[in-house]
Amino acid sequence: MRKYTFPLAAVLALLIACSSQAAEKPRPAQANQNQPKKVWTNDDLDQLHSQGLISIVGQEVSEAAAQAPSETPFPVYASRLDDPTWYADQAADLQDELDRREAALREQQEAIARAVDQRITDPGVALYKEGPGMTPAEGLANLQAAVQEIQSYLDELSDLARQHDIPPGVLRG
Repeated sequence: MRKYTFPLAAVLALLIACSSQAAEKPRPAQANQNQPKKVWTNDDLDQLHSQGLISIVGQEVSEAAAQAPSETPFPVYASRLDDPTWYADQAADLQDELDRREAALREQQEAIARAVDQRITDPGVALYKEGPGMTPAEGLANLQAAVQEIQSYLDELSDLARQHDIPPGVLRG
């Protein structure tokens, strides 16, 4: 096997020479380092704007609006239990979960009805999704219990809202 030590040494020497030249290049000096920096004020900005050196993009804020105290856009509550928005969010989440569980219950009831009436069953066990139970009756009982659980959470939320004087329409969305 032939050794290529000379070309390797030449390439390394070339790389070292190039990198040292790049490191030794003088950097441009910053001009006016002794000159004090300018601090711009609003008066200076007005002068620059009148000369056309500054452009403003968007709507200009009127002075009266700029000097008016900013009001909080959202009311602040001592507790989340006093916030109607919190109740609306919780009720919406619970209602979504209730809808999903009721759909699963209806699907199971329809599957049982098909199996009884038409003797049509789904082949095998769907291992990729959560099973309703061991027997069809147990599956229905489990799904009904899940629906009842979410419904009780909604009822508890409604009671809590009533205790904190939240209007009932907030929970209905």
